[in-house]
Amino acid sequence: SSGINAEYGESYTDETSIETSLMVKQTGAIALSSMTHVLRSLTPNARGIFKLLATFQQESGPDFQGITFQDFYMKCREKFLVNSDATLRTQLTEFKDHMLIKTRHVDGSEALYIPVEPKILQQFLESEF
Repeated sequence: SSGINAEYGESYTDETSIETSLMVKQTGAIALSSMTHVLRSLTPNARGIFKLLATFQQESGPDFQGITFQDFYMKCREKFLVNSDATLRTQLTEFKDHMLIKTRHVDGSEALYIPVEPKILQQFLESEF
């Protein structure tokens, strides 16, 4: 018996299949519609955190390798999106679970990034989600 998501009227199995489809792209890119769908289910604060990372990544250009947790935490604090690093860690774990962000090692530190093509990221930032 699958439950119904009252907000969107979709069954949970539909939601699971959408999340699974995020993994499908061979390049690691996430389809814009899937990314938007997941973000709509998150809190406004979570969307703000994701949008901040997306904006920073886009503004950094094609050579962007990621941003360290500490640097990103400071940016989130400046925007009043989080009040503790634990809050941000919890949110980043949710993003990772939804395959919205990934981490990689850059200069000995773990760096956060969104695994999408720059043009998809641009379309995402221009859209209302």
